[in-house]
Amino acid sequence: MIGYHHLYYKLGVALLAQAITFSSIGVVTIKTLDGQEQVTLEDAEQEFQVASARSQGQPEKTEPGQQPDSLDVFMTLLRESEDAIRSIDSYKAILEKQVRIDGVLQDPEEIELKVRHKPYAVYMHWKGDGQEALYVDGEHENHVLARAKTGLAALKGVWKLEPDSSKAMEGNRYPITEIGVQKLTQRVRDFFAEGKRACVVSCTHQFEDLDENPTIIVQMSFPTQEESQYSTCKYLFDAESKLLYGVELCEWDYKGDPAGIAEKYIYHEINCSDCPDDEEFDSEYSEYSLAMDEG
Repeated sequence: MIGYHHLYYKLGVALLAQAITFSSIGVVTIKTLDGQEQVTLEDAEQEFQVASARSQGQPEKTEPGQQPDSLDVFMTLLRESEDAIRSIDSYKAILEKQVRIDGVLQDPEEIELKVRHKPYAVYMHWKGDGQEALYVDGEHENHVLARAKTGLAALKGVWKLEPDSSKAMEGNRYPITEIGVQKLTQRVRDFFAEGKRACVVSCTHQFEDLDENPTIIVQMSFPTQEESQYSTCKYLFDAESKLLYGVELCEWDYKGDPAGIAEKYIYHEINCSDCPDDEEFDSEYSEYSLAMDEG
């Protein structure tokens, strides 16, 4: 990861200025296309307001020192994330996943991922038990190829399943066709397209360094389960790549009070430089155990 002073200009500097206490000089150094320059915190905040206003089609008018509304910050970050992920063809990552199924919180999972956007393909390898799964749009009759490494399911060898079949959906809230940063970003976009923005009762944003990853954290809450299926939402945006790389969404209990995790997905170590090639989405790839007789 590169240093804090290389945070992208429009968002990172303004948010950084709000979340971290600087020296009494009140100056942040950032790198622009012209080299190094100094920007006051007031100017950084004002620049963010202008950028936010532009993105919303509002007049570019702000007061020095004025704090951007956290919900507006979130919507701007979400748009930036959509643009950023569209520029990526494929990547590798580690998915941290924990979900609640039928009221029962499942054990955390750690999954090695390879994702390609066009045509959509995903390979998954569970670090815990060695389970594998592969889905490639347009191949294997649009079925998932999966192999369990433990239990009775392992005796069958490679399973060929409909992505939304009961067997493929065991322990999942979404089918394999919904895996990846782009799919996650789209689900969040769809959620707020349903008018949920007007239902938010509180929203905050702050800048933190998570595992040496400069991150903008947005947290929000909703009034009742009638307005939202989630009681609270936490969103993690990488301040450098602009990607939405994690969500933690909490549900309601039977009394209608805020409760624990409903779904948590965090994509760690996103690697866009050492991209998987096409042969890594082939069931006969030498490192996989997913080859099967298609006859």
